[in-house]
Amino acid sequence: MRRSLFIFLVAGLVAFGVYRWHEVNSQLRGGKRAGQYTPADGPKIDPKDVQVLSEIDAEYIRLTQAVVPSVVSITTSRHVVRNQRVDLFEFLFQHRAPQLQEGTEHSLGSGVIVSREGHIITNHHVVAGMDTIEVQLTDGRLEPAQLIGTDEQTDIAVLKINADKIEPLALGDSDRVKVGQLVFAIGNPFGLQETVTQGIISAKGRRAVADSGVEFLQTDAAVNQGNSGGPLLNLRGEIIGINSAIFSRSEDGAWMGISFAIPSNVARRALESVLKTGRIVRGYLGVSMVDLSPAIAAELGVTAGDGAVITSVLPDSPAEKAGLKARDIIRSVNKRAVKDTLALRSHVAESDIGARMELGVIRDGKEQTITAVIAEAPAPVPQPAPQR
Repeated sequence: MRRSLFIFLVAGLVAFGVYRWHEVNSQLRGGKRAGQYTPADGPKIDPKDVQVLSEIDAEYIRLTQAVVPSVVSITTSRHVVRNQRVDLFEFLFQHRAPQLQEGTEHSLGSGVIVSREGHIITNHHVVAGMDTIEVQLTDGRLEPAQLIGTDEQTDIAVLKINADKIEPLALGDSDRVKVGQLVFAIGNPFGLQETVTQGIISAKGRRAVADSGVEFLQTDAAVNQGNSGGPLLNLRGEIIGINSAIFSRSEDGAWMGISFAIPSNVARRALESVLKTGRIVRGYLGVSMVDLSPAIAAELGVTAGDGAVITSVLPDSPAEKAGLKARDIIRSVNKRAVKDTLALRSHVAESDIGARMELGVIRDGKEQTITAVIAEAPAPVPQPAPQR
């Protein structure tokens, strides 16, 4: 009797274990039927209650749809030759010298169509030293691009493709850009084409890149690797900047909320110069300058502040013809304040050849206005190679 009862209990436990295993396994496979499910009746907010936001949303969409087809992705490549790494043991004991290894190096960037003939503005650093340049349009077409002209100092390059059914974007007036206005950045970050980000103009006149004569627009619109050369747009869909650089302290160079764009007026002058002359033409005044430091201001007997002090005037230059002299302090250009020598050089370089420039000058403690006619900057004189 006890033996039968024991067998019965063991069999019951086994049966219960099998049942529970089957039940748990069914739940894991979704075999168990869900309980009652009652979805929401609809959105919590009536569109009439957020009419302004709805209209803004629709306007963002219309703007994006209008401008994205004019933004292109740029792929470049070049042939490279590198030394192949050799094991130290092989180098020392087997006398195996490093071998040359050939390959192809690729990079990504962005650009924007600015003419119906297929001219594209991008960054110099996107295409510099590359053997081939290929442009992809938003409809998927791949077009070989010709490099028309490029300028390292402004970081602007002009390309051209032969393609039909393309729509250019207009270049706006970057001098009218205001801090705080809404902007959109469009490009090809990390190969993710047609990426749109939105932000504001955070500041103007930034000196973001060493040895650059450009005073950049700063924005908080997200810009990353591959965005270079893409447009920064205002609410009218006008190009007000060409995205060029970011501020980053991370090892991979990721965006940290600060981006810099070349003002559209700089890009326009570079474009027009390349199309007219085949090269970048810059304005020229013909002076050497230093910033107006407190020490120099005290020596000249003027109040310290912004400005550029002329240290020398080159012979037969626009400055000499206008009557500028050493120790003159230039405080303004065309009634716009001059912060320092970089700002003055930027104003001059971006001026049209033959333009009349009114300079607010302090000479011997007295203010006066001197008008100079901007000339074309002479080509740099090649330096002789060092003797060995």
